[in-house]
Amino acid sequence: MALQRALNVVGVIAVLALVLTAAVAAGVVPPPGAFMGAPDNGDYERTEVTITNNCSQVLGTVDVRIADTYQQKYTGLSNTTSLANGSGMLFTYEEPAEHTYVMREMDFPLDIVFIGADGRINAIESAPAPGPNENGENIQRTGQAQYILEVPRGWMASHGIHVGHRVDIDRSDRR
Repeated sequence: MALQRALNVVGVIAVLALVLTAAVAAGVVPPPGAFMGAPDNGDYERTEVTITNNCSQVLGTVDVRIADTYQQKYTGLSNTTSLANGSGMLFTYEEPAEHTYVMREMDFPLDIVFIGADGRINAIESAPAPGPNENGENIQRTGQAQYILEVPRGWMASHGIHVGHRVDIDRSDRR
């Protein structure tokens, strides 16, 4: 009886280990040690992204903060009280995948732009700010992307930007 119970416990531990490994690999859970070392102080690199139509006409330019660490991506714009027109945040990933973005503790609505590895816009989703007594966890937008751009809600439409348009990230101007 004791041997059977021990084998059951070992089996449960093995299954949990496999689930945790899969969650880390999928990016759902940060890898061990992701929060070790100096805390993220919010120092973001900045650059400019330019959005063009299919005729290479510039439709808009956005000055962005780059979120490329786990903590920066988790926090996103949550600690931001407002976002100026023409500014935003760019979330970068090593490879394209399905990503879900949450309006956690946000003070203002956003356009969430899902950008493929080819630089083309795959989807533009508008997301409202949470209401009073809401934390925003239930406001989620999901899309396939390697990059995600967040700008003030309505900015994309006001610039005539649509799915299929191109987003060029100035990699030489990180500051």
